[in-house]
Amino acid sequence: MQRLSLAVLVSLSLLYACTPAEQPAAPAQAEHMATGTLNSVDVAAGTVNVSHGAVPSAGWPQMTMDFKLADPGMAAELKAGERVDIHFRIDNGMNATITEIAPIK
Repeated sequence: MQRLSLAVLVSLSLLYACTPAEQPAAPAQAEHMATGTLNSVDVAAGTVNVSHGAVPSAGWPQMTMDFKLADPGMAAELKAGERVDIHFRIDNGMNATITEIAPIK
């Protein structure tokens, strides 16, 4: 019993002795890719609406949805109706932020 308590105490001491810099970094947020049609751009709100194909890496079916833009000006030159490639991260649930958007030429 005393050995178990000592082992637990040592383990806890080592755990709390680590400084934040020594602790492993959190994994980077996964980035997903999709191809779709740009339906609208709202530069003022920093959002776009895209009808995209299925995104297997996110478990998403084909759908139409609004995305936030990591940089609100990144879609300023794009026009509704253009086919686009998007790279995005999922913030939570169905809220996603586009990190890259480019017309398909």
